[in-house]
Amino acid sequence: MKDWDEINSQDDASTTIAIIGGGIAGMDCALDLANAGYTTYILEKEQTIGGIYAKIYKIFPFDECSACVLTPKMNSVYRHPLINILTLTEIIDIEGKAGDFNVLIHQKSRYVDVVKCTGCQKCIQNCPVLVDSEYNSNLCKRHAIYMDFPQQVPMVATIDKEHCINCKMCVQTCTSEAINHEMEPKDQILHAGAVILALGADEFDPSIKEEYGYGIYENVITSLTFERLTHPTGPVSAKIIRPSDGKRPKKIIMVNCVGARDLQIDKEYCNKICCMFSLKNARNMKMHEPDAEVYICYIDIRAAGKLFEHYYRTTKEQYGVNFIRGRVAEILEDPETKNLLVRVNDTLNDEVIELEDVELVVLNCSVEESKDSIELLNRLNIEIDETDNFIKEKHPNLDSILTNVPGIFAIGIAHGPRDGTDSIAEAKAAASASTSLLSLPGYKEKKRDLKDVEGKEPRIGVFVCHCGGVISDTVDSKRVAEEVRDLQNVVYSTDYLFMCSKPGQELIKENIKEKNLNRIVVASCSPVSHESTFRECVEEVGLSRFYFTGPINIREHIAMVHRDNPDLATEKAIEMVKGEIARARYLDNVPLRKIDLESSILIVGGGVSGISAALDLAAKGFDIIIIERNKKIGGRLNKLYKTFPKKISADDLLDELKSRLDKFDNITIYTSAEIEELDGYIGNYSIKVRLKEQDNKEMEINAGTILVMIGTKEWEPPRGYYKYGELDNVLTSIEFEEKLKNKSFKKGDRFVFIQCAGSRAGKDEIGNSYCSRVCCNFSIMNSIILREEIPDSEVYVLYKEYIRAFGRYMEENYNSSQLIGVNYVRWDPPNAPTIRKYERSDEIEVKVYDSLLRKELNLKTDYVVLSVGQEAPEGIEKVCRILGLTRSEDGFVEELHLKFHPVETKVPGIYTSATFPKDIADTIALARGAASMSGITQRGVELEMIVSDVDLDECVGCGICEAVCPYEAISMKDLSPYKIVSETDEIKCQGCGICVASCPVGARDLRWWKDIQILSQIDAILGDYRKK
Repeated sequence: MKDWDEINSQDDASTTIAIIGGGIAGMDCALDLANAGYTTYILEKEQTIGGIYAKIYKIFPFDECSACVLTPKMNSVYRHPLINILTLTEIIDIEGKAGDFNVLIHQKSRYVDVVKCTGCQKCIQNCPVLVDSEYNSNLCKRHAIYMDFPQQVPMVATIDKEHCINCKMCVQTCTSEAINHEMEPKDQILHAGAVILALGADEFDPSIKEEYGYGIYENVITSLTFERLTHPTGPVSAKIIRPSDGKRPKKIIMVNCVGARDLQIDKEYCNKICCMFSLKNARNMKMHEPDAEVYICYIDIRAAGKLFEHYYRTTKEQYGVNFIRGRVAEILEDPETKNLLVRVNDTLNDEVIELEDVELVVLNCSVEESKDSIELLNRLNIEIDETDNFIKEKHPNLDSILTNVPGIFAIGIAHGPRDGTDSIAEAKAAASASTSLLSLPGYKEKKRDLKDVEGKEPRIGVFVCHCGGVISDTVDSKRVAEEVRDLQNVVYSTDYLFMCSKPGQELIKENIKEKNLNRIVVASCSPVSHESTFRECVEEVGLSRFYFTGPINIREHIAMVHRDNPDLATEKAIEMVKGEIARARYLDNVPLRKIDLESSILIVGGGVSGISAALDLAAKGFDIIIIERNKKIGGRLNKLYKTFPKKISADDLLDELKSRLDKFDNITIYTSAEIEELDGYIGNYSIKVRLKEQDNKEMEINAGTILVMIGTKEWEPPRGYYKYGELDNVLTSIEFEEKLKNKSFKKGDRFVFIQCAGSRAGKDEIGNSYCSRVCCNFSIMNSIILREEIPDSEVYVLYKEYIRAFGRYMEENYNSSQLIGVNYVRWDPPNAPTIRKYERSDEIEVKVYDSLLRKELNLKTDYVVLSVGQEAPEGIEKVCRILGLTRSEDGFVEELHLKFHPVETKVPGIYTSATFPKDIADTIALARGAASMSGITQRGVELEMIVSDVDLDECVGCGICEAVCPYEAISMKDLSPYKIVSETDEIKCQGCGICVASCPVGARDLRWWKDIQILSQIDAILGDYRKK
């Protein structure tokens, strides 16, 4: 131990957490932990944080720019005073126990001092050595001293000693003396109370599949290589070309399930994300080349997530992507043209299709645990599941983020493939679970010395973003910056590739200091994405966030909707920037107010999610109140028999949750209870609750934050739907499960499951249009149980187009169910199954056209089970109305951002897991994530007083403002016997401005949105704006 340097004191372990891996999950977890007051270390093996998300261009299901979301998050991680980033770091071992770990690390040398380096990249520009760029899939060259991409964090170069020729040109170029070719690696010990494994994964190497010709044919590439071609920071600046000759391909094939669902190479598991990846890349191709011919070769399209089914349908119907069901059998190359011949086994038409003159093939590869990760896990004695080679979960339902080692957690792809939404939910869950084991850190208030610029002449800086081409391919960003350069009070105006990146923000900060700027205008993308990024940026150099205005949304509002007319788009952008400059001249500071919070937390819903959140928060010492509208807690667990993926008894799960609840005396549960009214604000909510079984008695609960965890309900088929309600032996899935649980079936019974009952409904079909994500898994699991528990039972599963065995172990269950005699029949709309009953028996005949066998089947059965979808529960409309929450199109609670803010709502201090159907493990992850955010909020809240002011001299006391205020924030008071005026409760006021617009005498004005600001903005856009 003497040779190891200590990074921190052993006394710090109880409030320190180590995160191994700096991808999207690791970063989000670090931010949650640091915001909760814990010192956090990100230990990353690469030279930059960001992981796979830094490589990809667009994010499904909104086709957002990954860099636009990721780079600000990377910068937030880098700037946070409680987050420490150690890159090029390997974990040697972890000693100790939960609460007191010694993490032994080896940090390789960069040969560049991270403190001294300014990120100017002059050393890179002067390096004479060129080698293949691994980060860019060897599509281009990099230097021996290099960065992976310009916006990397930390923005510090690394020397590749294997290829460095030791010419020292970099040393001569570096004016900050940051380069040291003799720099030694470090062996260090980090003391931590918990460890979170956010290891990520590697892309499957498709060269094993020799039939694809990967590594032999230049124009056969992987999906990550395709991502680099489309990325603005990639090797060809977002121009999709084929590697062999640089031509833009016009005929492309995307091949799914490469390295997944393939028993020949012992890769049985479903990758869970590559179907959506192929849809996204197909759309990207069509956006770049609208006339391109794009094909996707698939086995099943597993678009099982919120908005995923809609994404699939629009890809097919609006983008014109072609779909072929079947594996690619062989790819051959024409040696002269380098075009490809692709042979596909079309299973729907039972023929081999030959697609000729294909110019590019994209292999959508699975992910797998890297060899380095497996070696690390073996060293740490972390159990690995032999089924898929990912980390084995302590419990597949209740404790999916726990490993076999107490105090060590696994999130994201470390324990199986999953998308960003689920990874971020787990990151938040791990933040909550890990801190439940540790001491609470002391509260440290963030203070900054801000310049007093009130009353000083405005000195405005304007910064226009290219968004890596998303904006500048349509809007001439450089011209926009030039056109406003000479406007009144504009001291500086410029443009940059990514304003939200670290270099972009440094550009803003440098000019604030050098040119004494006191107003900042940014033209880029949506304020929803980056307003907080730029506000934080200006405050770091002493300028109040309220002297920043924007970002002016020239991306979504202009560039993305006016691609057919770049000249007019540029003119519109110029006018919008002029208007914002005019508004900036009248900006003034807004006061902040710290409020005291109620220590109690209210949880609406007592199912598995509500209980899980309560347990995490109670362990931190908060007083928890659960209200459940039903007579008992547990939600749907009360009705289920066994749960997928491991056939664990639902009763046992519920008993376990109840036993955990019994350990806490700071959890109070009210059943048969509903919320009726809400008053107050974040930190001080007052909720009126009605107790139905106590003569509708009303009680008042005070809470600092509220968690909405009200679950889902089964879709109810109308009478006659597949003869439901007309025949007693046509059951819904939950009715079937109750009978199965009660042992109501007998030897030899026959069963037919009909999938997508009330789900994935087309225009002329009954039900919801979305996929409910869990129904296929329900049928797969229960068909196995029937075959195992009911002797001689006969089981058919009739699935609509695709079987979506979604989630860990479910593909394996799907395969094993077939081996024990479960029959699967594919049907295509509009040829839905039909049902008739025999007159002289209880038998039912189900008639269905099998689209794979291409023949009609007549199945005699004793029971038909409708695998119904899940939908928003009863009472959700009332809950959302009372709490002021919005609902998404599918009826569930709308989150702030589906992927990056999956548990936050638009109402401060209210968090949720009730956003979409999920399995138990994913539901608990989301619930624990909401608990994490609630716990962070409980540490303290600072409110911006952007509220409505009243001029008492002008106010005539008419009371109109009081009548129209939707937040009950305005009241009337007597100034004297002869004078009544209105008064604003600044905490309740949400700054909506309705009172300002309604005041007949103009006595009210809204801070930061004053009349003079808006009117000058309009005048600048519509009239001639005076130049200097």
